[in-house]
Amino acid sequence: MSIYAAYHEIPSLSAEELARWGTVGYVVPRWRLPTALLSQLQDALARLLDDHAFERPDCILQPQVPRPLDEAIDLAREFLDYLTHPDLLAIVSALAGPDVVLGGAVVRCGWPAVAAATPWYQSGAGWPVDPSQLLTVCLALDDLTPPDAGVWVRPGSHLQGDCAQQTVPGSWPTCVLQAQDPSSTEIPVLALALEAGQMALLDGQLIHYLASGVHAPRSAALLIHYFPAPAAFDRQAHRGDQHFAEHPLWLACGVDRLGQHDFDRGHTLW
Repeated sequence: MSIYAAYHEIPSLSAEELARWGTVGYVVPRWRLPTALLSQLQDALARLLDDHAFERPDCILQPQVPRPLDEAIDLAREFLDYLTHPDLLAIVSALAGPDVVLGGAVVRCGWPAVAAATPWYQSGAGWPVDPSQLLTVCLALDDLTPPDAGVWVRPGSHLQGDCAQQTVPGSWPTCVLQAQDPSSTEIPVLALALEAGQMALLDGQLIHYLASGVHAPRSAALLIHYFPAPAAFDRQAHRGDQHFAEHPLWLACGVDRLGQHDFDRGHTLW
């Protein structure tokens, strides 16, 4: 047992939460980020937004990938530490297994008078993971309160498997559902309200979208994509204009027992 584990209670999912995951395709754990860790992450978010002040403010891809500036390099390293934090990975491993790959992350940030809602989509559709076992963590950095913010889901829709998709070049998410009308399905829509520090874990095949209305205060969330190491990652695949030949992957925890993933390709510093 590590020193960290010996003096720290490792978070876990209850039997009820595990059962809910299989039935509805999402779970909002009772565990949340400790106050001090949330404050540090919110401070990192403020610095990240300053660093991207002259770019698209509502969607920042791969905050853990270093940019060629000393301060930006330190900030990227900090974000990678958050994405691979032992407590977070303990929750993820309860669903994905002990060997977990980090595929990437996105900061999604809505602002007053700037709507940044996504279309309805399945996060797994945008990733060449086979079998489709992507797991997305939506970590609230601000309070995400419906109807102008929050995560809207169709509970149980993951049981349908992959739905018909269309690609949206130059956008995120790259793949969205062809049928965007929620009334076109018998599956009801449910809004998940998240307080800052709470998270929702979403099955990669769960139909959902992120709300962000023009009347809402800032609504920032960190979306983190993981998948089990035994799953294959097809580097020859593409989704619209997104290619994966040089996409960096990180072994978040455990080992790559099949030795099939290249954790060096696409990396600059780590």
